[in-house]
Amino acid sequence: MEKIKTDVLKQMFLDGARLIIEKEPYLTEIDSVIGDGDHGEGMKRGCEALIKILETENYVYVDELCRAVSIELIKTMGGASGIIFGTMFLGGISSLGHQEYATAPQIADYFWNGEQAIERRGKARPGQKTMLDALYPACVEMKKAVLETSNIIEVLKRGYQAAVQGVADCRNFQSGIGRSRNFKEKTLGIPDPGAVSVSLWFQAFCLSVDK
Repeated sequence: MEKIKTDVLKQMFLDGARLIIEKEPYLTEIDSVIGDGDHGEGMKRGCEALIKILETENYVYVDELCRAVSIELIKTMGGASGIIFGTMFLGGISSLGHQEYATAPQIADYFWNGEQAIERRGKARPGQKTMLDALYPACVEMKKAVLETSNIIEVLKRGYQAAVQGVADCRNFQSGIGRSRNFKEKTLGIPDPGAVSVSLWFQAFCLSVDK
């Protein structure tokens, strides 16, 4: 598969939102240890709202869809997570173009530029036990993948695998930014909830596009 049409991308977002909702208890559990305990609830709230608009609205162009997804998450998720995940899906929107499909290189650029937008906005870097610890390696791997293949399924799978490894790696990091840094060494051994959420999005994207 070298292109994904808008309706396929829409289904990917729907499947991602449903997986996040399913995993809310786990996200809440780990965030209760190294954060405020509200990450799972916020993600669930945003994803429930997202499902509602995606099931009722029709989108012709991929950038139009991604903009709607981003705005809804920012509006309904609340807190820093809403801004961060909204930026993840909005920051690279110019990479997609105003068209009815996206190619593998466009998808890779989309997520890469979204990651860079988060770094600029949050002044965070990979290695500080944040969602970037999953998103950054996923983006790097997808950028590498498109040099070797134009198959979107393969590119997303490699991104997902890198995100999962990033989640595993960040267990060994001590939080260096945000409120979780107050927990210091208590954050060791626990994955960052935001990083886990990123890996869940990529997991759902892979399963959805490979149906």
